[in-house]
Amino acid sequence: MYRRINPTSRQQLPMRMLFQPLGNGTFLKACEADSFRELVAAMLDDPAYESGDVEARLVNRLRLADELVLLARIENESRLPIGDWDADLTINVASDERFIRSLNRLGLVSLEPTLSAGGTRT
Repeated sequence: MYRRINPTSRQQLPMRMLFQPLGNGTFLKACEADSFRELVAAMLDDPAYESGDVEARLVNRLRLADELVLLARIENESRLPIGDWDADLTINVASDERFIRSLNRLGLVSLEPTLSAGGTRT
């Protein structure tokens, strides 16, 4: 489960994330969720993502990664390769957690500090 939140929202779910960066260190949207899969669902605004099969979820992560690469090109930022491995400037689509962590590393989302440090909350 995920839900969109605002700065005054009481935390109800264990994981929080900011997304849709505006380029000046601020983000347009925020959400909280129970898992990394649900954080991806929140970015897509698609509750069906949570119950999708492995192939459908991968296709959705690839589509979202392609859109982020296109936005980076429009803003004349460095090229962002898409792959299934962790690297400094790579969007990793191998799993929901690796996808979100790679976006966090690239500054395209902002995870709460306990998650950014590599921790997980259940």
